[in-house]
Amino acid sequence: MQSSTDVDLPVIPDLTADLPVLKALLSISSAVSGASFFDEVLEVIAEQALAALEASSLTISRWEPGNGVLRALVNVGDLASGQQRWPQDECYPVADDPTVTDLLQRGRSYANAVDDENSPSRCRDLLRAWGRESEVAAPVMCGNAMWGEIWASGTDGRRFDHGDAQLLQAIAAHTAVAIGRSELLSTVWQYAFRDPLTDIANRRAIDQRFLEIDWGTATVVALVCDLDGFKHFNDHAGHPAGDELLRHVAAVLQGQAEAVDGALAARLGGDEFCVLLPDSTLAAAEGFADEAARTMRDALQPTVSLCWGAAAAGPHTASGRDLLEAADAALLESKRQGPARFSTTAYTRPVVGGLDRRGLGPDAQRGTDRLAAVMVQLMRENAPMSDVDALEMLAMQVQAAIGLAGWAISVVTDDGKAVYTPRKMDSVKTPESGLTVLTDLGLYGAELADYPATARALATGSTFLAALDLDGSEPTETALLADLGYRAVLGVGIHAPSHRYLLEIYSHDGYRHLEPISPLIEVLSTYCVNRPRTPDGGTSSVKGEAR
Repeated sequence: MQSSTDVDLPVIPDLTADLPVLKALLSISSAVSGASFFDEVLEVIAEQALAALEASSLTISRWEPGNGVLRALVNVGDLASGQQRWPQDECYPVADDPTVTDLLQRGRSYANAVDDENSPSRCRDLLRAWGRESEVAAPVMCGNAMWGEIWASGTDGRRFDHGDAQLLQAIAAHTAVAIGRSELLSTVWQYAFRDPLTDIANRRAIDQRFLEIDWGTATVVALVCDLDGFKHFNDHAGHPAGDELLRHVAAVLQGQAEAVDGALAARLGGDEFCVLLPDSTLAAAEGFADEAARTMRDALQPTVSLCWGAAAAGPHTASGRDLLEAADAALLESKRQGPARFSTTAYTRPVVGGLDRRGLGPDAQRGTDRLAAVMVQLMRENAPMSDVDALEMLAMQVQAAIGLAGWAISVVTDDGKAVYTPRKMDSVKTPESGLTVLTDLGLYGAELADYPATARALATGSTFLAALDLDGSEPTETALLADLGYRAVLGVGIHAPSHRYLLEIYSHDGYRHLEPISPLIEVLSTYCVNRPRTPDGGTSSVKGEAR
């Protein structure tokens, strides 16, 4: 037996007379030609080489020059303790191993055995430690670059000689092209699941991930978001700037997703993105959105913001499509309420037509000027409707025109001493990130004796304005604002034929944008409950439950 055999690449012996060897090479060639994934190719090579060499075990490793290690990619045969067929992090340093270093630097194969005095003592010691009797290795070259190593071991008296080293080298040379091809296929396959503009995952990757989920026990949360005012940005800054903005947003989402085990960030299309959070909760999704908003506020221009919708897998989600639809419905609710909103709740009553804040850009005055005409048109198109429905439509249109932190529609009780609140929308704003989370602050009614300004407005059918920084504001009103996290409120007392109503519009930004619109809101509120009735039944009855 010849040990420490030197076989310089690219010498490939004439093996045409060896039928078993030819069959092995043909099997490798045939199997590799039909493989689409890199791991399939590795497995075919490893199993066929193991059989052709009559080896006990075989490992294919990739050389990582930057780390100075051989990283095992696949192990086959009789594996040693602790080895896995598909190892996660099995690496072998090569700096202190002259035999392996010589293979990687000079392309020399080698063969050693525990009972061969010509084999390096270090190699013999390692074989004994691994429970092996012999070894043979050959380099794998792709083009002019060293790719890695194929290593085989022998037991039960198996010894490798010069011919075995040549055979393994032939297999390595024969499969180098296949490895290059398979890696190319893997790259192409990877591109099929990546968005070419942003270089993060695409919708196809999301769908592929959904196929891996057991929807009976899934705890995955889907976050869907899109850029506020992206069309306006594109129209004014140009499409190249818009593309660059999308890449920046994608980078933020990708970087943050990489910090969460198993998370996936993807671009669904246009300016819409999705993040999947495995083993997660809606509270964690809110934290993800808040951190992303904070990062984007620091890294990008302050006017860039996202609206978010989140949904968690549960009894109502039998598929990924169900989960995305639920998250998208929550996103729609966020977008209805203004920029930089986060919601986990879908709006259950459809809004037909009206103002669209996304199309207004920064020009909110344009929406205010159109508010009266839009409300009159909507009241005609959606008749008949209850007074509460009409006032809610007004609140939604005011939101679209100027942006609100929240709103509430309350009804005076029959004894005139209190109000109860069948419809409302609350939110909490995080100053550091600028993200506003749609939520429920739990206020569904109050005793009028505790709120004199509200009582006066209801008695006279007038308005009042209270704010944390407005002199003369009713103390009980400002105390409530502080408790709720708002800075200002516009209250409107409304007299209808059968009920009295209170419409409250809340702001996180102060009272200055509420003050000029106050007379218009008072007039439109009165119109909502005293409008002409249709012959078949516009009614002023109070309908609807609290949201």
